Amino acid sequence: MILKSKFLRSKVARRIFVLFVACALLPMAVFTTLSFIQVSRQLRTQNQRQLQQAAKSLGLAVYERLTILDSDLQLASLRIQRGDPLLSPTSELHFQTMRVWKGQSGPEANSILTASERNHLLSEKSLIRLDSCSAHKSAKCILIVRMIDLDNPASGLIVGEVDSNYLWSADRLPADLDLFVLDAEKEILYSSNPDKTSAATIPSQRNSSGFFEWRSHGTVYDAAYRDLFLRAEFLAGTWTVILSQNHQDAFAPMQHFRDTLLLVALLAMWIVILFSLIQIRRTMGPLEKLGEGTKQIAEQNFAARVEIASGDEFEDLAASFNSMSSQLGRQFHTLRAINDIDQAILSSMNRDAVVSTALSRMANLLPSECFAIVLFQPNSSDSVSVRVTVRMPRSDLQRTFADRVALPRELQQLQVNRSVQVLLEPEDTPEFLLPLKDLGMTSVFVFPILLEHRPFAALVCGDSTDTPMTSEDIQHAIQVADQLAVAFSNVQLIEAMEQLHWGTLTALARAIDAKSAWTAGHSERVTQLALKIGSAMGLSSRDLQIMHRGGLLHDIGKIGTAPEILDKPGKLDPTEMQHMRDHVRVGVRILEPIAAFSAAIPIVAQHHEWFNGGGYPEGLAGEEISLHARIFAVADCYDAMVSDRPYRKGLPKKQVVQMLREKSEIQFDPKVIEVFVRLCADDETIYAPKEDVRLVEQSI
Repeated sequence: MILKSKFLRSKVARRIFVLFVACALLPMAVFTTLSFIQVSRQLRTQNQRQLQQAAKSLGLAVYERLTILDSDLQLASLRIQRGDPLLSPTSELHFQTMRVWKGQSGPEANSILTASERNHLLSEKSLIRLDSCSAHKSAKCILIVRMIDLDNPASGLIVGEVDSNYLWSADRLPADLDLFVLDAEKEILYSSNPDKTSAATIPSQRNSSGFFEWRSHGTVYDAAYRDLFLRAEFLAGTWTVILSQNHQDAFAPMQHFRDTLLLVALLAMWIVILFSLIQIRRTMGPLEKLGEGTKQIAEQNFAARVEIASGDEFEDLAASFNSMSSQLGRQFHTLRAINDIDQAILSSMNRDAVVSTALSRMANLLPSECFAIVLFQPNSSDSVSVRVTVRMPRSDLQRTFADRVALPRELQQLQVNRSVQVLLEPEDTPEFLLPLKDLGMTSVFVFPILLEHRPFAALVCGDSTDTPMTSEDIQHAIQVADQLAVAFSNVQLIEAMEQLHWGTLTALARAIDAKSAWTAGHSERVTQLALKIGSAMGLSSRDLQIMHRGGLLHDIGKIGTAPEILDKPGKLDPTEMQHMRDHVRVGVRILEPIAAFSAAIPIVAQHHEWFNGGGYPEGLAGEEISLHARIFAVADCYDAMVSDRPYRKGLPKKQVVQMLREKSEIQFDPKVIEVFVRLCADDETIYAPKEDVRLVEQSI
């Protein structure tokens, strides 16, 4: 198996790995160390006990052999008493030599007995003497002395030189043990290994048996000793039997145990590391997948799924994570849909735009088959006029029904409930919901839209089954209904402001025209005619709105023109004409401080300019004159010519049209004249002089 170490880059993985290894290896290391110490201690104790037991056994064996040698010597004395010759010491007895000593002369002169020794021998006991060996001057020989005949002390002594091989039996010692025997003066009596010495290492304060360590040439030895008490039986000092063993030889099994234990510990460590890595990978793999899943969610990829088949809590966690991801996806989709609807409907400037925008986006929010927005308009009667706009998202069908009514009791029910479920039964279906029933819906949810605590509209969600909406969907629909209430409230405010705006402009235009009875309704008529020409030329709604404002105010400068000049029945003199022409500049100065009218100022300033540059006040020509002003130049001139003036009667429509055509490319833009002439031929609404009153009433 090949393990990748990539997952160990994670802090959590490293922490788990260290914790796992520490929890596994530290106890194992402590256990191994304690085991090694305990086994070492037990082995050392066992080795000491065995070595001490061996020293004791060897000491007893030496004493037993001394007893046997004493018995052999006693037998030899009996033979002498009977007059038999001595046997060869090497044939049956364990002596190197055996001889009889009589008197105090000869080679035995150095072995004169003391009084205590003589008394000891007379007590029928043997005597051990240490003497220099004839073969090895430096070594000591062990002599056993016994009286031949206690009844006749003059018979002499029998002396036997002990065979050291028999006494110590060194050949029977294990190869790893060394034997040392010390006499009472702590001098070496026997050594199985002459290269080693232990005399100086025996503790001075000691018991009759014990254990000690000593060193020789840098090597540590373990030694056990046992004292042999020979005074009572042989009138000799205490001998010390020492068995010594190389410390390394004694602990050779421990060395093997240590090596084996180390190998086992290393093997266990690798097994622990291997299984810890496998377990950490099994743990970190799901965590990495969950981490990748969270990154996907952070990137708004709510369709991402985490697949874990571990058969444990990680698998359950992955299932919970996927469920959470799906739920977050739905909630995010819902919030985005609600936000889109909010932005769309709140940016709409009229009711139709609000209705159409909301219906086009409802399918992104709710699973219903059909959506509708119902607008209520109170009548003078008990009923309420209803305008129903229905949209079927699947078929992209949208229709509006304007001939419906709603009863007050139905509206009262909507006023007290945030949501109402209505089953579209054959005999008891509100009339304003019949369009949904005709489309196959059998159950609808109605969410009232209240303005000033009264039903202004309703959001309707319909389905062809009786399946109820979930509480979550109901809350989302109520939220949209509340936003629609804000949007409709804004639209009402905008409509009221628009009415106030245009009403103010119309009133101002009428106030301007009222300075002269001859110009009553002039500004409104000119504005309507200019808007017709602009629409026919394909101008945008913004251009038409600018023309509407500029047209109503194009003669505002006449506020500063004297009435006697405006109503003079005859031709104006040059001074009066200059005053009349100054109304253009006066109008510009009046409107300049109002930023909202800046786009309309060119109409006020240029509607008397000529296409060939012969007009006033700046003498502009061609496209230097704004298109709006070029259109108003035609409309203004037409209305002035077909209307009565103090100095003349109004001219016929056809004559005026012909006169304007003749002024094309001179006073008027030929493109504007072309559209105007076409309108005059095709459009009967281009008014004649007698239609003034009707046009004023129909003005915007």
